[in-house]
Amino acid sequence: MPDVGSSRRATTSVASTVAVLLVATVAASGTERTNYTGTPVSAEDGTEVLRFSGIRFAEAPVGEWRWRAPRPVARTDSDVPVDATNWPPACMQDDGNVEWYQGVAAAFGQSPDVAPSLPETTEDCLFLNVWTPDTEARLPVMVWIHGGANVNGWSFEPNYRGRELAAMGAVVVSIQYRLGVFGFLAHAALGAESAHGSSGNYGILDQIEALRWVRANIARFGGDPGNVTVFGESAGAGDIAYLLLSPLADGVFHRAISQSGGWPADQRRTLAENEAQGVDFLERAGVSNVAELRALPAASLLDLADEHFKRGYDDPPVDGWLLPAPPADLLARKAFESRPVMLGFNADEMLMYVTPTAERWQQALAEVPRADAVDELLSGLSIPERLDELASGGQFTCPSIALADGFAAAGAPTYVYRFDRIRPGEHGIGAYHGAEIPYVFDSHDAWLPTDEDDRRLTRRMMGYWLSFAATGNPNHDESPAWPRWGDDMPIQTLSSEIRPVRAVRSVTKVMSSMD
Repeated sequence: MPDVGSSRRATTSVASTVAVLLVATVAASGTERTNYTGTPVSAEDGTEVLRFSGIRFAEAPVGEWRWRAPRPVARTDSDVPVDATNWPPACMQDDGNVEWYQGVAAAFGQSPDVAPSLPETTEDCLFLNVWTPDTEARLPVMVWIHGGANVNGWSFEPNYRGRELAAMGAVVVSIQYRLGVFGFLAHAALGAESAHGSSGNYGILDQIEALRWVRANIARFGGDPGNVTVFGESAGAGDIAYLLLSPLADGVFHRAISQSGGWPADQRRTLAENEAQGVDFLERAGVSNVAELRALPAASLLDLADEHFKRGYDDPPVDGWLLPAPPADLLARKAFESRPVMLGFNADEMLMYVTPTAERWQQALAEVPRADAVDELLSGLSIPERLDELASGGQFTCPSIALADGFAAAGAPTYVYRFDRIRPGEHGIGAYHGAEIPYVFDSHDAWLPTDEDDRRLTRRMMGYWLSFAATGNPNHDESPAWPRWGDDMPIQTLSSEIRPVRAVRSVTKVMSSMD
């Protein structure tokens, strides 16, 4: 699929037309008067889409504003259009997401050179991108929150570009948010600066601020601010679970799609636990207070964080504000705004990450209850497959089912999928973590083996995602019926054949299998 970034830039005449369209819409809406110049790009079917790249949605979180809540972007009344034709810098991070692409490429026998390079990174990174087929329409809006363990990722990775979805009738937005130590450092001194006594949740607050910007401005791009769906994968999907449960996100979106992000169902990390990590971090940095930490260069902080934080993933703490209580408690009490939810997981989420040895299998068994039952349940599988089933079941399958149960019990229309498609060829990583993304965006890399089954599944999955964004129900005329989650626990399997299967809760509550 051609890289959107390689598409021709707008000519002066087209750019002027785009600016005039936006000025006219802004004048009618009476909102912020900033005007933007975008880039026309052509979808595979020839549909012209306008792309606006690098739109600022919050002021730079630098200097004294490092580790504070995001500030709304300052209003401007200039008639000079802002150039929105270039990708923004990414948020501060290391090469973690690049290494993921390289790992997938290696599994398919490809050179690491086919992976994207890490773009320029900076703390001043609170930008978003918009793809729209019609600035004068009122289309459903889909806001993408990227993955990367909340320590990596950027809004315009090749797999995440919204051109093809937009061409099918949506306004697509992709956002950035502070990562790692910049987005999730907690410390009592930072909490004391907050009117809510909270810290360590800045990345999630960035996402909420971006959604507020969308609510206030997306009509100017042809989107319906009353019909906004958030969707994301991995950490982005986990963050969406927190957004669904946070009172701070009430009213800023209306539906949610969570792709491989179930673990917040088990999240109970407290603010005190994360603040204790912050104390240790200050000691490692050799500073005595937060003011001195704010004075350190961003690159130094990134290096220190890589050495200090070993969990590999950053969650917001249960702070009594962003998260009033642990997610499981909020679900049990139905203490959240009920919205339609579509969520799922991949069949082999952890296969590419496990150490496939018999010794590791015995170590893994020692860490779970009823190890004999688990060993018997999985005895017909290879060692790598057993480890994958155990890890994927504990981190993705079972928590996803718990989330589905909680949302459905609160009355939210809920739909659950399992992505099963394994690409052609011998690569040994199955339906791996992140494998579904190219099918959602129609962004299959040229080096990935792709056949007609993949293309057919892409059309069907895009139809499900777009239908859900438009109506809160994924069903549409061109794909098999998708039953709503309920007592019979139907899971829609997405592969060459699409059909519902019934989830089976395991005896250990760590494993799930399908019949």
